[in-house]
Amino acid sequence: MTPGLGNASKDPRFVGRRQQLARIERAQAAVLSHSRQMVCEVVGEPGIGKTRFVREALDRCVPTVPWAIGTCAPDERGVPFHVFRHAFTEGYPPRPGLTARSSAREAWPEPAAPVPPAQERASDARRFRTYQLARRLIGVAAHDGLVLVLDDLHWADAPSAGLIAHLLRYPVPAPLLLVLVYRPRQMATPMPFGPPDPDGHVDAAPTAHDRIELRPLDLAEVALLHPDVAQPELRVRYDLTGGNPGYLAALPGGPDPAGTGPNLEAPGARLSDTAMAVLRREWVALPPVELACLRAGAIVDTPFATDLLAEVAQVPTPLAVEAGWRLARLDLIRRVPGTGRFAFRHPVLRMAVAQDTDPAWRVDACARALTALVDRGAPPADRARYAERLLALPSGRWVERCVDVLCRAAEEIRCETPDLAIRWLRLALRALRPTAGSAQRRREVSLVLAQITGEAGNLAESRALLQEIVPLFPADPQGRRARVVALWARVERLLGNYAEAAAISRRELAALPAGTGPTGGYRLAAEIGAAGILAGRPLPGLPDTLGGDSGGSGVDRAGLLAIRSLAAAHDGALDEARSLLDAGARIVDSLPDRDMRGHPDCFTALGLTELYLEQQADAARHLDRGLTLVRASHRDDGLCLLLLGRSQVAYHGGQLTTAIGLATEAGIVARRIGSRHLLSFALAFEAEATAWRGGPRDDDRAVALARTAVGIAPDIATWCGRTAVLALATAALLSGDPATCAELVHSAGGDNRLSRLQSTLRPMWYELLCAAALAGGDVDDAERQAQRAMAEADQIGLAGQRGFAESAYGEVLLARGEIAAALLHLETAGDLFRAGGMVLRRSLALASLARAAEAADQAGTAARARRRALELAAWCGTERVGLRLARPVGPREVAALTDREWHIARLAATGATSRLIGRQLNISPRTVEAHLTRIYRKAGVASRSALVAWVARLDDTDR
Repeated sequence: MTPGLGNASKDPRFVGRRQQLARIERAQAAVLSHSRQMVCEVVGEPGIGKTRFVREALDRCVPTVPWAIGTCAPDERGVPFHVFRHAFTEGYPPRPGLTARSSAREAWPEPAAPVPPAQERASDARRFRTYQLARRLIGVAAHDGLVLVLDDLHWADAPSAGLIAHLLRYPVPAPLLLVLVYRPRQMATPMPFGPPDPDGHVDAAPTAHDRIELRPLDLAEVALLHPDVAQPELRVRYDLTGGNPGYLAALPGGPDPAGTGPNLEAPGARLSDTAMAVLRREWVALPPVELACLRAGAIVDTPFATDLLAEVAQVPTPLAVEAGWRLARLDLIRRVPGTGRFAFRHPVLRMAVAQDTDPAWRVDACARALTALVDRGAPPADRARYAERLLALPSGRWVERCVDVLCRAAEEIRCETPDLAIRWLRLALRALRPTAGSAQRRREVSLVLAQITGEAGNLAESRALLQEIVPLFPADPQGRRARVVALWARVERLLGNYAEAAAISRRELAALPAGTGPTGGYRLAAEIGAAGILAGRPLPGLPDTLGGDSGGSGVDRAGLLAIRSLAAAHDGALDEARSLLDAGARIVDSLPDRDMRGHPDCFTALGLTELYLEQQADAARHLDRGLTLVRASHRDDGLCLLLLGRSQVAYHGGQLTTAIGLATEAGIVARRIGSRHLLSFALAFEAEATAWRGGPRDDDRAVALARTAVGIAPDIATWCGRTAVLALATAALLSGDPATCAELVHSAGGDNRLSRLQSTLRPMWYELLCAAALAGGDVDDAERQAQRAMAEADQIGLAGQRGFAESAYGEVLLARGEIAAALLHLETAGDLFRAGGMVLRRSLALASLARAAEAADQAGTAARARRRALELAAWCGTERVGLRLARPVGPREVAALTDREWHIARLAATGATSRLIGRQLNISPRTVEAHLTRIYRKAGVASRSALVAWVARLDDTDR
């Protein structure tokens, strides 16, 4: 039996096909029991294992019955009755009294010479007599039983096909099982059978005709066939071949478990010689045009159009169309439904044709395909794929062309799929060898790669590339070098290297040639300003134009205006900040998204300035627009800063859950891009929002987050360092450590005037110091801090910051017992917080107002304030308001307790054990005991019974 693709492997294992084998066995039993002819078709895709199946059926099902096997071959189609001649002269042992070879020669004599076509067509009567003679001969051979297997009938000669049709019409009156094996798609004349019987009807009584269609193996059967292959590789091979056992055996490396998975596109991947010999028979005799189109199809991607085949194969389009349909009739390629395109019937066949093609022709054909796609304006991915293949082939003639294609494709997709663009640019850079002639081209490719890697968040690679190529750019009036240096400074700034970023920008700004356009200068000045703000030393007086020139890019000027407005807001120059902000915002709002997509820092600076000027709606609008643009363009370099800014807007607006989520995402991005200072910001912002959320476990988590932020901050003098320290101060106060809070705020502020802290936020930090002093029992110090808050608030004139001052002073008066005066300040604080959009702080002010009103026996005011405070607290997602409302207005010992400690004290006073309290608050009993220890110390009691009496004396909330 001639081996087919399914037998290319020498592995003797046979798996599956039990139901199909049973059908062969029942057919043979019926033939012997009824002494009549039965026909079984065995059909399936190439490589599906038809020949191997028949061989297994003969070995298992009919081992005692004589059998004969004839096989067709594509190069023997001109030999009449070749398949029968092969069966009865090669595969059937003669019985006593019958000389099979002589009988075969009588029925199918060897042609002495080629028969002219006109004489080849015998008359119907003569052909019928020939068929009847052959039928009688087969009947004699099958007198005692015979299995006649005719394999690869898709390559049968015309007389053989006619005789098979005759046998189907006039069955042999003998126990003959006729097994016809072929590929249905490659039959010139379909066999006269209907559709195959479903496998579920295997128990049905056998009929005169049966059709067995072999389907692909499932994954479990493939695992049995290749037990030594690792499961991950086996899955890859199965997905690639669809469970076709012949193609599985033909894959590069075969079933070798040492392989890491087949890659049909890999330069060194090759099919086995046995598989190639089997597959090559299908196209070796093709005419030149069809063979050229077939080889061209192996070069281009699938599905392919015939017009592209014509260009690659260098044949006229009409001939390529005709060749495509002829190849489809041969089942080498197949038409893709719903399109006018074709594809190889299987990827392995495509690989075999490519492997059988001359390498030099493949290089030229791939270059022709690339040229055709570029001329047609094909998608970037298609063009780049051919450029990659061409660079992998052994020819250096097309390097420049491929590099151009890869760079253009990378520029086109950099916003949608930056990772793919980076891969193409790295490939282009490797292809350009570092020679004198390619220095400028390498510089340009490296610049684009540095830009895209920086945008994708690979800041370290971007910085390395920029450090290498910046010296290669000469100073120019167009400002190109200035823009490249500004990009380098920005990468250094994102990595937290503020001094380097400022020094690079200053040096380049000072060296700008006369007549240089303002765009590069704008960017350099903006980088100097941004680095100064982040370093904790904002630089005043940055120009909004350079040399009096107001031209250049509008977005670059807007970026500088935004940085200048942020610096002015940081220093408390609010009128200047508003003027600069309005000018920058007008430019940004007038520009379309396509112009703003590459400038995320402009949105960040605008949003933060608007936040500090208490224009929260505008801040959210600009930051949300920036987030939309950077998410669409996959820019991690701008995403982190925008997330941090938006988190702060949500935090100041009281949306604690949103603020925590945004800060957490910012931390993920910061880790991904390798920026420690941005990670410090993210952890600090998350700690602040978590502390004010006030859940049972939030105190410890907030402190842990803030401590981590302080630990990775580069310097307490920087903006991120101060932010981390102040976040830890907030968490410390809310967790019951006012002394640490005060110490941290003073260390961040530098002195009692907090001169190192942002001017527009100083009242808020003085209010924190006031709360720490009250918690520590120092009412006099608390009053001093409240007075400083009032003085700072008067200077800056912001409603929300004035609210912090009024709230601080109201709490001091409340602690002194001056209830009537405290009511006025707390009510004013609530109104000011509402005007500033600070929902969380308004809810806390209303909670204090409700407590004060209850102490003043103003039940109506207390009820309204309590209800509104709880409504706002629910919207913010905080438990602090409810805990604060449960606190009595009492002596300093009560003020020293945090909201959570007072809650635990009240629970302990009811007689609940530490275990029960922990279960109710979802904290451990050990944590409850730690809280009780601090409560004993602050209340001046030594036992739980004394604590019960102390709470009963002070707690009048239920009376």
